[in-house]
Amino acid sequence: MGTNHSRVWDIYTRLFHWLLVSGIAYQYYSAEISDTSIDNHVLVGYGLLGLIIWRVLWGIVGPEPVRFSAFVPRPSALIQYVQSTPKPIFATHNPLGACAVLLFLLVIALQAISGLFMTDDILFTGVLHNWLSSAITDSIIWFHNNAFNLLLVLVGVHVFAVVVHAKTNQPYIIKAMFDGNKPNQQFAVTHDWHMHMKCLICVVISAVKVYLLVNHVPDWLGVETEDLFDFYLVRKADLFINLKITIASLH
Repeated sequence: MGTNHSRVWDIYTRLFHWLLVSGIAYQYYSAEISDTSIDNHVLVGYGLLGLIIWRVLWGIVGPEPVRFSAFVPRPSALIQYVQSTPKPIFATHNPLGACAVLLFLLVIALQAISGLFMTDDILFTGVLHNWLSSAITDSIIWFHNNAFNLLLVLVGVHVFAVVVHAKTNQPYIIKAMFDGNKPNQQFAVTHDWHMHMKCLICVVISAVKVYLLVNHVPDWLGVETEDLFDFYLVRKADLFINLKITIASLH
């Protein structure tokens, strides 16, 4: 591998990465620390689901380094990497890192989808809570409540691996998460209008999918919609009350 640096991670992949980090951090705060953030927790969950959909699309039509075909390893390549000493350096993800990416996407997607079945029995009922039997729904709720711990473990392992690589054979790895540049002669991503248009199309498709899932799929499935959107009504009521207080204070 050469020493010349060129862009491997495009701007949209980097933005996805940090939006995902921010979203997961907020979900932890809103679920474990704050007692008054259920409405925002739900909305951020929808956003994370949209991000995962976008990343799957981007992994198909995005720049070559971020396509799944460029870094998802065959089993033989994964075994060879695990057994190799010293570890080779890859322009994108190494085979273990690639597996971690897929696992992250899967766990976050399952976490977001299972959230659609949740209820706190007070303010919020997920749009698919009434779709399946109570036994199946209870199992999905249990998964949602406990799978986040697995996600936290994955985050810890990921941070540890990044630190190890940064301290050993890839001192540029953290900086690359911001500027996208790594030493390689294989890729040189350019931000042309084709990339921007493909990203925009992927964003629109992701947003439409989440919108349909939340607002129309329950009806298509025949899900009872009673009390499904209480948290929106509560949010509007809070805004109305705050507006009245603000107006009153001006007089």
